[in-house]
Amino acid sequence: DTNEFDQILNKCLNELSGVEDDGFSIEKTLSAVRELVKESHDIRSSTRHFKSQLHEAQAEIVQLRETLLETQHDAMHDSLTGLLNRRVFSKEIESFCSNPSLNRTFSILMVDIDNFKNFNDDFGHQLGDQVLKAIAKRLADSCQEGEQVFRYGGEEFVLILPNKHFTIARQNAESIRRAIERLSIRDKRSGQLIDNITVSIGVSENKPRDSSHDILTRADLQLYEAKRLGRNRVMPMPMPR
Repeated sequence: DTNEFDQILNKCLNELSGVEDDGFSIEKTLSAVRELVKESHDIRSSTRHFKSQLHEAQAEIVQLRETLLETQHDAMHDSLTGLLNRRVFSKEIESFCSNPSLNRTFSILMVDIDNFKNFNDDFGHQLGDQVLKAIAKRLADSCQEGEQVFRYGGEEFVLILPNKHFTIARQNAESIRRAIERLSIRDKRSGQLIDNITVSIGVSENKPRDSSHDILTRADLQLYEAKRLGRNRVMPMPMPR
């Protein structure tokens, strides 16, 4: 419509500019003016319609942007606990391990809820979900100075502690273990207070030329050892002085 109006406008202006030179009659002059007025009304109508469409398009873009942000959030976060998920963890740990030039120390905490199956079996999955969310919140509250917590899968969580050597990481793990040990949750169905919630934690510090598999395997082995020794503990044990 704009291109057509531009062509007609040029045509009409050329005709009107020749009024004096070519001696246009009043009728031809008025005809050119009438055509110009008509086309001006048409382009005005098209412009109003276009503005309406543009407004609708802008509203749709805002909605699409919000949907995209929600989709990105859902792709990165666990739907139950709200924590970052395993996919994000895999990218983060690879980033920490793949650039040795950074020479940065970090530690990993592998956290597993003790006897989690019993909560589901004895009280139902609703209470199991309450336990997962309560522990996820305690873990998230423990994070500071760039630390991150992820839901690794099922009843297992993992934390990345940047710039934390093993000794400090183990102290953090012990603080987390004690904080969770003090948790109590009321079963919404029966009203019973559940206060036997504990976790086992395996700790591992990165070593030169470690792959993500290496540091995770060490943390996982320590977690398995904590389970084997009776649960509700942090492994490895501190070295005797």
